[in-house]
Amino acid sequence: MGAIDLEYGADAGMERLLRSIDRAGDFCVHGRLVAPMPRLEVEGIGMLSFPVPEPQLRALIGVAGRAPYGKGPETLIDTSVRDCRQIEPERIRLAGEAWPETFAKILDRAASGLGCPGDRLEARLYKLLIYERGGFFAAHRDTEKASGMIATLTVSLPVAGEGGELIVRHRGGEIAVDMNVEEPSGFAFAAFYADCRHEVRPIAAGHRLTLVFNLCLRPEDRTGPRGPPDYGEQVDTIAERLAAWRYEDGAAEKIVWLLEHAYSEAGLSFETLKNGDAARARVLSQAADRAGCELHAAIVHIEEHGEAMYGEEYRPGWYRNEEDAEDMEMGELYDSRHWLDGWVGLNGTRPPFGEIGLKPGELLPRGALDDADPDERWLHEATGNEGVSLERAWHHAALVLWPRSRTLAILAGADIGGAVAWVEELLGRNGGRPDADTGRLASELVDIWPAGRSGQNEESRARMLGLLTTAGDRECLSRFLREVILPGYSGGENENLAAAIDAVGPEPAEGFLPALVDARFGERPAEILALLRRLAEERDGSEAGARGEMLRRTIRSVLRAVSVAPADRTETPSERDFSGNDGPIAAWPPEAVDPGPPRPRGLSEEAVRDLFSLAWCCRLTDEGVAVAAVAAMPRLATADRALPAALVDLHGETGFADSAAYAALWRHAARALLERGATPPEAPRHWKIACVLDCDCELCAGLRAFCEDPAARVARFPLRKEHRAHLHRIIDRHGLDMDHETERRGRPFTLVCTKNRASHRRRLAEYSVDIAWMRRLASAAPGGVGEAECAPETARLREAVAASARG
Repeated sequence: MGAIDLEYGADAGMERLLRSIDRAGDFCVHGRLVAPMPRLEVEGIGMLSFPVPEPQLRALIGVAGRAPYGKGPETLIDTSVRDCRQIEPERIRLAGEAWPETFAKILDRAASGLGCPGDRLEARLYKLLIYERGGFFAAHRDTEKASGMIATLTVSLPVAGEGGELIVRHRGGEIAVDMNVEEPSGFAFAAFYADCRHEVRPIAAGHRLTLVFNLCLRPEDRTGPRGPPDYGEQVDTIAERLAAWRYEDGAAEKIVWLLEHAYSEAGLSFETLKNGDAARARVLSQAADRAGCELHAAIVHIEEHGEAMYGEEYRPGWYRNEEDAEDMEMGELYDSRHWLDGWVGLNGTRPPFGEIGLKPGELLPRGALDDADPDERWLHEATGNEGVSLERAWHHAALVLWPRSRTLAILAGADIGGAVAWVEELLGRNGGRPDADTGRLASELVDIWPAGRSGQNEESRARMLGLLTTAGDRECLSRFLREVILPGYSGGENENLAAAIDAVGPEPAEGFLPALVDARFGERPAEILALLRRLAEERDGSEAGARGEMLRRTIRSVLRAVSVAPADRTETPSERDFSGNDGPIAAWPPEAVDPGPPRPRGLSEEAVRDLFSLAWCCRLTDEGVAVAAVAAMPRLATADRALPAALVDLHGETGFADSAAYAALWRHAARALLERGATPPEAPRHWKIACVLDCDCELCAGLRAFCEDPAARVARFPLRKEHRAHLHRIIDRHGLDMDHETERRGRPFTLVCTKNRASHRRRLAEYSVDIAWMRRLASAAPGGVGEAECAPETARLREAVAASARG
């Protein structure tokens, strides 16, 4: 297999120091013990005799089920992979006066041989396994079946049998264990770490009866890895080396030390590290603390994508199936990606760091993955100019070090959201009360906040607003509003932004809100209106004066944004006639001649509702500016959809439904609906299609004649492929009411065009929606000064609704 494309670290001194740390213990320990036998009872069988006689063995087989095996997330039964039977622990009872002492001896030898802390190791019975002649289990790794599981313990009971050696492999080492026991008071046991690959070879004769236990570490309220031998001298030396590394020019940003054993992301913690991994973690935790460095565990991910080669041969387009991936090697490397995630702290916490890139020169020990087989491979079929390609991936646990002073910069360089989450976590540890450290970090975050797309993550901005509001630093908050929120606002920040505006103080808020309207209202009108409505709803009596005036000025900016007056229009608000007469709706006050912020492309019904609600609560509707804006620009807020929806919502606003402004808006919406939907659409009386085609070619002349023929419903055009394609495009581009398909008989093929009633069906559907809005708008008719003036439209709306019901 080709080498991974990696650049390892060059710190040979650090590598030598870490390699020198080890402790007693191996990946597998085994042995035999002669001791009093336990009282072993199996549900449905009774108490077993030792050695177990043939009749009891047959009875056990009769009540046992087939043992499955795991394949990824699946649990399968396949006797070509695993051929044995199992009895669940709930059906087994282990007892006997001498058994606790006997089992304690086995467990102590297992813990000592593996290098585990015996006082914290507990064994949980997993299964009773029965192998018959020929039974076996192909090479595999155990899954972590329980929380804190680090190893498997198998204990063979006395029964006649031959063969069936247990083979355990790890990092090039292999141990073969004879698990047969015929001595009536004898046991054979083997314990091995869960990530070791192992197999049970076929039973040559007789049977095998084995108790299987999961070896797990008990949870404990203390930080750091468990205690290996004393390495005080190494701690001193490594601490000095780390302290010097922090200030070296050109030094790697991080040190990433690959662990010897395999750990899943879910099972990775400092408490479950094994052998030398645990020893190095303990030394590094002490040295890092002295040197002002952070230590975490994480999963290294390496992914490569490149040319698929079969041996040294490359055959473009060659592909059989996914199983071929096992035989393929990487030729030319197209691209690769290296990163760390799945972070774990010394105290067992899961820091919210997310993905952090693995950079060249950070990985140690050198060559650790050079000959490692990928954990995953995928073959991809040839596409376009690219032949068969191969993807492969490695996932390996590691210890990660970096200078504590560089934590914020490292996190922010990978993902600003991870940096924010980390500072939030520090604040949370302090009960949510800011201190000098969290305040300093929050200020630094504002300083290093990335420009461009990487800094425009909506969730990160919102969380940062919450963090700065809690920290209580008005100057930092004001800077963040001005430098980050203003250019990047998208609306998802509204909840935290409203609180931030309260916290930043009146003067910065009064400057920020109009600036936000000027900068972002053209792109985010609905979101800004929702923010302003939130601010209006949250004000109380003590704030009503100051905040009310601030909102009033901001709403004026919004109203300037939704309507731009002609340069020569100078009508004043007093010239506006709200009587509902048919005269033109007044323009802006004189100050609105300034075009102000960019006009939005359109307003949703929620935005229209918020606009008028805000204008009403800020006493701006009497000036007529909102009414003028919407009524004069139907594309901004559709009079037949967005405006009715907003009016229905606003009908309950205290006093607004009785105002002249509401009556003028309501009448505008009612007339728009009645103009189109006062009567049901008439059914077409002919097949003529009104059309103006933008092509004068001979083909389109024939199509035009077909459209204008009131009697013809089907036309056939025998044409070459490119001519048929031209008519297809013309029909689709102009939305002509006809189906068009190619009849593939004869030469040339024939384009068959059949007229349909698509436009009429669309109009019927639109009419149905119109009637629904007429019904709702009639129920929200104005009261007060506008009730009498709008009575004719109210009557016409109700008559249109009644006519639709009559069919």
